[in-house]
Amino acid sequence: MSPSGCLARRLLAHLSRLSTAPCGSMAATGARRCLAPGHTTTSSREGRMIERAPFAERRRRLAEMIGDGLAVIPGAQETLRNGDVHHEFRQASDFFFLTGFDEPDAVLLLDPAHPRERFVLFVRPRDRELEIWNGRRAGVEGAVRLHGADAAYPVDQLDDRLRERLLDRPALHYRLGQPGFDGRMLRLLEQVRAARARGYTVPARIEDPGPLLHELRLRRLPAEAAAQRRACEISREAHAEAMRFAAPGLCEYQVQAALEFVFRSHGSPRNGYPSIVASGPNACILHYTENRRRIEEGDLVLVDAGCELAYHTADITRTFPASGRFTPPQRALYQLVLDAQAAAIAAARPGQPYEAIHGAARRVLTEGLVTLGLLPLGVADSLAMHHYREFYMHGTGHWLGMDVHDVGDYRIRRQSRLLEPGMVLTVEPGLYLDPDRERVTFHLREYSEEEMWDRRLRLGIAAAKKIEEEERAKARTAEHPIPPEYRGIGIRIEDDLLITETGAEILTAGTPKTVEEVEQTCAEPSRLPRL
Repeated sequence: MSPSGCLARRLLAHLSRLSTAPCGSMAATGARRCLAPGHTTTSSREGRMIERAPFAERRRRLAEMIGDGLAVIPGAQETLRNGDVHHEFRQASDFFFLTGFDEPDAVLLLDPAHPRERFVLFVRPRDRELEIWNGRRAGVEGAVRLHGADAAYPVDQLDDRLRERLLDRPALHYRLGQPGFDGRMLRLLEQVRAARARGYTVPARIEDPGPLLHELRLRRLPAEAAAQRRACEISREAHAEAMRFAAPGLCEYQVQAALEFVFRSHGSPRNGYPSIVASGPNACILHYTENRRRIEEGDLVLVDAGCELAYHTADITRTFPASGRFTPPQRALYQLVLDAQAAAIAAARPGQPYEAIHGAARRVLTEGLVTLGLLPLGVADSLAMHHYREFYMHGTGHWLGMDVHDVGDYRIRRQSRLLEPGMVLTVEPGLYLDPDRERVTFHLREYSEEEMWDRRLRLGIAAAKKIEEEERAKARTAEHPIPPEYRGIGIRIEDDLLITETGAEILTAGTPKTVEEVEQTCAEPSRLPRL
């Protein structure tokens, strides 16, 4: 048998082991879960069956909010990668949330006041020749039969039919800021304004449906939470396999390939975002995605990756030693980040302010950095002067859902919003010590982050930052050395939480995290071949 044939058989054998599981296991109950009899379903481009009812319920809730208005929500378009090759298509999240329709160039019209056609889809018509080349389309008939639209029309009829619908509607609900579509909508509005002379009412305002729609997306219904939970289960398996697989001498992209092989083996069609596999000093780059470096003995490897399933994504970060054991400096910083995450998770409870999560993490990190001698002042002064930001420069989390940085406001009337059951968020403290930074200049001035952001909103980022630089220049400073054993260490630990009625469910529980769990998993043999 040829070497390529042997390789193919080995990969198939590993795929079989990863994707075959007894009934009730993650693989059996996750990507392959069947629908209960009697549910009205529709088929997606991903080849799975999805229920219509959740989409209809979401449209109903949005329709109640817009009343007699008319909502126009475009889907995503195909985009060129290079030449005549397109990027993989992924539907716009807002559009899919309301329709379940995942073909390009479609437009949703939601018209609650219409006597018959409240849910209208404009789609690409069937085309036998193009479908031979590019895949099947639902077409106008399929949009009605498969997706439950009250009516559907070819997308090239949108302007004519929308022009008529805009008459006698008090408001147009459309999100400005969509290149190629904004001009079209504004031209249509200008055209229908002439109908005022004939006694028609035309939309007097354009309202952004985003805030209404995003409040719906912010709180998970049980079926949505189940989809997110399955994505987290698959991602948990992949992260554990990455720990087993990684070793000095491999390249970061090989670890990425192992991780994403597990995603696909369990039925995930795509990543939720580009995978980060950052070894050694690369872990100090927050959004490092090149994944090209060769892993060296003694490196830490930071992996930030999550799969997408049923249009919901996981988001997990783990940091582990490539050689299997943490060095004492690595272990000290790792345990500090782990303690900060535990405090932050404890603060994630219904009725608590969202910002309490970050407050808990930064306090523990500051206390630990002072103890390790990495900050020049005591805990109270270091917090007031935000000195921890030299090593921890991002927030402790974000909303998670259909998008990795999901929609929803973090503040209501300038106050941190309270956590509610159904919200899903990440908790991800970290520490990043630049490999080339021997000394840090700390500015000895207190300031309020809230005032800083208010100023940036009032004046704009550039003008506000100029003022901040001037204030820093006037402040006294303290030079502080960074011990060489800590330089070049980057650590982040991230889990996904679902807020419940009584607390929080850690959707990513079981992903190795303690020092002992991580080292034990790294010592286990990988189920994947190192080629």
